[in-house]
Amino acid sequence: MSHTVRYKKMLLTRLKKLQGQSTALEKMLNREHECAEILQQLAAIRGAVNGRMLQVMQGRLAEQ
Repeated sequence: MSHTVRYKKMLLTRLKKLQGQSTALEKMLNREHECAEILQQLAAIRGAVNGRMLQVMQGRLAEQ
């Protein structure tokens, strides 16, 4: 069984959080927030994606 299937709930939960962060970023852009706030939100999104990608990659390598 693939590790992505085993951790499906965890991955989907994180995806929903990322969708929320993305929606928040869209709202910030529409309300013309300061550049520093936009960059902070982008950094948070990037960090979340990178962290999840690392976990998936580690799971993949552990299976081989």
